[in-house]
Amino acid sequence: MSSHTLKELLLVVCCLVISWALFIAVLLITNLFLVFAVILVAGLVIYGFSRWERGKASIVQAFQRQSRFAQVSMIVIFLCLPFILRSSPYWILILTLAILWIIVALGINIQFGSAGIINLGAAAFYGVGAYTAGMFATRLGTPPLLNLLLGAVMSTIVGSLLFIPLLKTKSHYLALVTIAFVMAFHNLLNNAEWLGGAQGIVGIPLMSVAGYSFTQEIKIWGLKLPSQANFYYLALLLGGLLGAASWRLWNSWVGLTWNSINEGTGDELSAKCMGVTAGRWSMIAFTIGNFYIGLAGAFYSHMTTFISPPDITFYQSLLFLSAVILGGVDSIPGVCLAAVLLVILPEKLRAFQQYWVMFFGIILVLMLILRRKGLIPARIRSYMRGIRPTSESLKTPGGPR
Repeated sequence: MSSHTLKELLLVVCCLVISWALFIAVLLITNLFLVFAVILVAGLVIYGFSRWERGKASIVQAFQRQSRFAQVSMIVIFLCLPFILRSSPYWILILTLAILWIIVALGINIQFGSAGIINLGAAAFYGVGAYTAGMFATRLGTPPLLNLLLGAVMSTIVGSLLFIPLLKTKSHYLALVTIAFVMAFHNLLNNAEWLGGAQGIVGIPLMSVAGYSFTQEIKIWGLKLPSQANFYYLALLLGGLLGAASWRLWNSWVGLTWNSINEGTGDELSAKCMGVTAGRWSMIAFTIGNFYIGLAGAFYSHMTTFISPPDITFYQSLLFLSAVILGGVDSIPGVCLAAVLLVILPEKLRAFQQYWVMFFGIILVLMLILRRKGLIPARIRSYMRGIRPTSESLKTPGGPR
């Protein structure tokens, strides 16, 4: 192993350790001033690393060259989190909820980020998945894993029916249709007695797989993990599979087709001239996104054993969409990071709960002014199949395209 490769590995390890320590500090430190101090110090250290050797071994280039090592390291970190937080079951539950938000954000990113469909009714599709799973579980006693699939499929069916009027609209008018849908759905849940009315559905069975109940503790190497770790690992598995699928779609001709009909990144007229059926591909993007959202909602209902109309509001839809805007439109790593932050920050700022909406609005406005492309902007696609970038190409300005 060359000294340059060793330096890159050390740089990647240092960045991952700092990020991990920062994440744990944000979770466990209750004093906000200490949290901000840790964030500031970590930011300065990472900035120093980014200037290391005047860009000869920058963080971006190190992660590009050692991507496989970084990916394996991140997987190990995610798997080890329940062991570190085994004395804090509540935070394991919060991290599970964050993964569900990631799944929802990935679905919205397919719709809005890739295809340009402004879906402000994501909470309604989340509710369709949750209520479908709750109804099948309490009325018919179907297995939880099957309920996850049924909730996702029902969301896609409802989305397909809603897409009929959406085909007649564009841009902001399309967004108005989704707003009307989520409000109408919320009123339906409040008044439909067969859906539980304002009380919602209670007594939804906890998740279980092949007779294994998620109420049991996990025992590994003499350590006991709380029962919440069961939900975390299942959500992590689903999130990993759906995230890999999203990445594959984004980096394929399908994602490129979606971008071609996106008003922000492409030209729909030119795409139609090239033989792209805009309506069909928009419906495909809308359907796949709703599958993600419905699956997350079905999982949520089995995790909390309860779902009610207050969980399905237009405000919730705005929060879901904000994860895509804050993270970076059409940026999969960005929307994942923003989804986690939007779940964790309200928990850390619970003392200022009545001001959270104001804080969130300020953050969103500042992001739109100072960093419109989000926390992690979407990168340029590269279609060099089977060709690995060389060290010389990475050193050139901008790297390979």
